[in-house]
Parts: sequence; C-alpha cells; structure tokens
Amino acid sequence: MNVFSKLLITAVAIISVLSSCNSENKNTNPAAFIITDEQKESIESIQNINGGSLYSMNYTADYKLDELLSSSVKDVNTLMGFINEHLLSGTSVKDADVTDFGCSAFQVTDNDGTILYGRNYDYLMNSSSVLIRTKPEGGYESIGLACAGWVQYGVGTLDDNTTDLSYAVALPYLTMDGMNEKGLTISVLKLDSLPTQQQTGKDKIMTTVAIRLVLDRCATVQDALDLLSQYDMWSAMDNANFHFLLSDATGRTVVLEYCFHDMQIVDTNYATNFYVYPPFSDIGHGRDRYEILRATLTFRDNNLDINESKSLLELVSQAPGVEATSMTQWSVVYDISNLTASVSVLREYDEWYNFKIETNR
Repeated sequence: MNVFSKLLITAVAIISVLSSCNSENKNTNPAAFIITDEQKESIESIQNINGGSLYSMNYTADYKLDELLSSSVKDVNTLMGFINEHLLSGTSVKDADVTDFGCSAFQVTDNDGTILYGRNYDYLMNSSSVLIRTKPEGGYESIGLACAGWVQYGVGTLDDNTTDLSYAVALPYLTMDGMNEKGLTISVLKLDSLPTQQQTGKDKIMTTVAIRLVLDRCATVQDALDLLSQYDMWSAMDNANFHFLLSDATGRTVVLEYCFHDMQIVDTNYATNFYVYPPFSDIGHGRDRYEILRATLTFRDNNLDINESKSLLELVSQAPGVEATSMTQWSVVYDISNLTASVSVLREYDEWYNFKIETNR
C-alpha cells in the first residue's frame, strides 16, 4: 500500500469518527410535523444541560415574525394556531398550558461600571427551561430563556428519544426574558388585573411576541418603546395583565405598563408582580419580594456585583408551594456590558451555567 493510500484511509477514518461524534451530539427525538431542514437542524441542536431541567437550543429556522405581526395574534390560543398553520404541517392545535406565574427582576451596576440584570421566573409547573439562541436574518442575535412547559414539555422530555418535538418551533415566542447583541434586555412579569386589550386599529401584538420583537429589532429602551407603541397590545392571558422591565447598554431602565389600556413608562430598576405606576400601585402581589429588592438596592445604592446579584435572586426566590406563582423555575443574571448570561434552575444555586452572545456590536 503506497503512502497516498494510507493517508486516504486515515482521512476517511477521521471523517467517520467526526461524523459519529456529530451524530451523537444531535437530538434524536422525533419531530413529525416540521416542514423545513432548518427546523430539523434547530431541533437537533437541543442539548441537555442539567438533567432535563435546563436545555440549550440554537434556533436557526425562520419563525416568520413578519407574518405573525400582521396576523392579529392576540393570545396564546391564536399564537398556537399560527404555529400550527405557518410553521408545521398541521395537526390539531396543541394547547398552551398557562395559568399563573410570579417573577422578580432588577438592574444594578458593579463597581467597574458593568451593568447587570437579574431575573427570577416563578411558575409552579413541570417544565423544561430552554436557553434559546436566535440570530434572525436582518435582526439582532439574542439569548433568552423559554418556558417549554407552556407547550407541555416537562422535565426530561426534550431528549428522551420519544417525545415529539415539533412544537419546539414555538419556543422563540415563549421566551420570558432575554438579551440581544446590543445589550437590550427585557423580561415579562405578571399582574393581577384585567387584561390589556388595546383596540385603536393598529396590528395586534401579544405579550411574548412583544419580547421577541424587541429582542430581534431594538437596540435601546427608547427603540423598544417607540416600536411597541406602533401596535395594539393584548395580554397573553384573558384573566391577567403583564408589565415589562427593560434595560439597555446605556444603563437606562424602565418598567412598561398598560393601565386602562394606555402605555405608561416608569423610571425604576426593579419590579415584581404589582403595578408601579402610582395610580395603580396597590394592585397585584409579590410585595414581600418587592420590599426585599427595594431595601437591598436602596441600601447598596443600586451597586452589586454578579455574585451579590445571584444572592439577591436567591433571597427573593420561591420554593414550590400550593400556588401557581410559587416555584422558581430559573434565575438568570444577564451581564449587559459583556453580553453573557449565568443561569441556575430550580433553586439549585450551587450550579450556574454560563452562556455568551458571540456577535460583536
């Protein structure tokens, strides 16, 4: 056998090993109703990070945001109808499991000027959490955390080799908080009140679709406020309302609320689950967590490092109880200045997993 033949055999063997390794890294759950190779690639990218409680996903498929924005998707049911019609080959619409949830969020600055954004997502349910990375054509790359329990993916189901993952194509629209490559960061927190249902003749947009729109297309808080004002906001749930905490790389942080269907902007850097716009500030729950945030951030003059931010999230986290608003599914600290995220799930605060946006600003 000549030298060339030996080199060729060696190269084939190396390629075979690499292909085998890549195959082993691909998610092998079925996805019977997806319609594009990009969707298949996205679902195959799902990887188990922490025993079935936390997964990561590199979402490269087109989730058709422009079509959705012009389709008057106004709640979770019409969202799932859109997913079924436009992103899947079509079966019966999968119900989204949404009842109630709590949450806490805040923004602080470290001694070196690093801007940090802490967030707990509280919801008593059997759910896998997914760190989802998106980079839409013509939009900004972002990372965020999606609640897969909304489409009934419980702990461990996303890589059990059995569960159909077709509805994982909905995860970009089930993102509860996230940060994009410009440092713009947003999260949603529930309010106990009648739902916002604006009807001014503009295209309708619902709660979690607003998060996706902001992450994909806005660089600053002002960009986000200006863009969202172009839509009629509708609450994702017909028995509750929501507000958003937004922060950007300049340090500007606001709470965006809809009161009597009017957009209100409050300059504050923390929120839980009651209104902060003064005429409505007695409406809601989570005041105990709010007071802990207020006291800590006031005492420290909004100055915490990343470890202190993690400790504050632990302090306002919620153990599983009887209420749907209990049980912290995840805690995350977004480093807006360095475009990283540290994530812990199910109050396992001795374990944090780090992610980074690679795109340069």
